[in-house]
Amino acid sequence: MNLPARRAVPDPPDPRPLIAFVHIQKAAGTTVKFILKNSLGLRHSDVNPVQPPCDRPFDLDDLAFVRTTNPWLCSISGHEIIDPTRHLGMAVQPFTVLRDPVRRTISHFQDKVVRGRRQLSFEDFISDAANRNFQVRKIAGSENLDRAMEILRERFLFVGLAERFAESMRLFRVLCPYPLDIRCRSQNIAVDRRIGAALASDPEVMERIREANRLDQQLWEYVSRELFPAQVEKARVSVAGPLPVLPRTTVPWRFHASRLYHKLVYRPRLKRQRRQMGSQA
Repeated sequence: MNLPARRAVPDPPDPRPLIAFVHIQKAAGTTVKFILKNSLGLRHSDVNPVQPPCDRPFDLDDLAFVRTTNPWLCSISGHEIIDPTRHLGMAVQPFTVLRDPVRRTISHFQDKVVRGRRQLSFEDFISDAANRNFQVRKIAGSENLDRAMEILRERFLFVGLAERFAESMRLFRVLCPYPLDIRCRSQNIAVDRRIGAALASDPEVMERIREANRLDQQLWEYVSRELFPAQVEKARVSVAGPLPVLPRTTVPWRFHASRLYHKLVYRPRLKRQRRQMGSQA
């Protein structure tokens, strides 16, 4: 007797939500990552695109690769998580932290020169289209303010503000689907602020920065005045008060476990995968 062929049964969807931190440079993101790693340990991964260019948006193929390195994955973060609603769809619950655009731009340029040790003039930096309305681009993939506002409002799990960081993290602890330890230590603080101070004291430079960030300014004001207060009201919790500080005597073992996974597992496998793909090209 000929039996009918069995239909393939798809794997059930992973019941664990995957949160994705859109890490905007110089907007308190390194401290947010510390909280994620110290809370989730091996379940968190910093991520990068597999195929070149290295600054292209992280997509579903890249996510599939990360999952091969980490069966416990429930949280990712990265500078290349860009326009996640387009490139990752419903696979993730994205969130981010914004910062005052003028302050962020000054800090970004200073970081490239001081920590990145790059011979970069301010004129070259501010003239680069990639540095214009940087935060709108991260959210919407282009200088589309209306789309960025809609995405933050309709699709993001949470949107915080660097200027209200303690309140933001207290709110995120309520909205996050996983328990968070929000005790933290400030991370990646600029030691040499002379470049930033020089820029801030020059009226012409400040006007160039404001001109390059007009859409970012509108986005930041929208979140500050409307979206962030609405999130607080919806959560119905008090977010007042400073963040608890992680004592220097406390060993953040989950944080170190996450870093070891990244150094000993994810990064080596990512490099090997890139070499293999390069040899097949």
